[in-house]
Amino acid sequence: METPAVLYHYASLDTLALILHNRTIRFSRLDKVDDPQEQRSADSQNLGKMKLVSCWTSSDEESIPMWREYAGAECGVRIQMKSHPFRRYSVSTESLNKLSSEAVLNALGGSFDGLHLPLEEFWDKDYFFFETARNINMLHKVEYTNDESLLFPKVISTFGNGGVEAKILALGVHKAAAWSYQQEWRYILSAVPIGIASVSNVRIDRVQRANDIILDKCNPGIPPYYDLVISDEAFSSMKIVSSPKMTNGNRVILDALVEKYAPGIEVAESSIELA
Repeated sequence: METPAVLYHYASLDTLALILHNRTIRFSRLDKVDDPQEQRSADSQNLGKMKLVSCWTSSDEESIPMWREYAGAECGVRIQMKSHPFRRYSVSTESLNKLSSEAVLNALGGSFDGLHLPLEEFWDKDYFFFETARNINMLHKVEYTNDESLLFPKVISTFGNGGVEAKILALGVHKAAAWSYQQEWRYILSAVPIGIASVSNVRIDRVQRANDIILDKCNPGIPPYYDLVISDEAFSSMKIVSSPKMTNGNRVILDALVEKYAPGIEVAESSIELA
């Protein structure tokens, strides 16, 4: 499947201000997105709390429903940004001395360079993201269906030794057909409920906690949001379209935001006229 060269994100002026000021894109857990069904599987109510997404569309034509639902006809924007717009990371020499475990290296795809996320940030946490490895694809095209086995997949497997496994990659990639007008692509982060240090040191208590999370015996403890840094190249090539009925006052705010945080970025008028 060919990945679009650019994707589009509808947002409020408030969200745009944070994107420009922080130079980040926010990912939200599946239990925080607009479709409450997405957080559930056939065998768990909580595993959606281990998936975070940033939602975009591949349609280069403006969408009136998208304007109204996600941006606001009077106070929003549509952001155009190159696909895979995020900064890449390498692991410091100091951290390499801690990460001697072969298990950690395998989890990162055999390389400590070109990582999607800053590994050091997760050293002392009880989780890390599967997509940290540079060879793991973060961007997925959403498939629309009314097949409940895909909308609510069975993801938990149990083993004879008492161990369990959750195939959470099956979550967050399908939506009901009623949402198909969105033509959505999304960046996905899948939380692994065990810390990097625990992988390196093989802490049995942390492995047991991971099993309990999968079986809904305790809260995963994954933050509701995570922000990824935009690369300089993607930030400078960003384009913005103002909402169809943007008020004069909101246009002043938009122009001021761009002038202060992203001078030179193209800002265009919407091609849609709304009464």
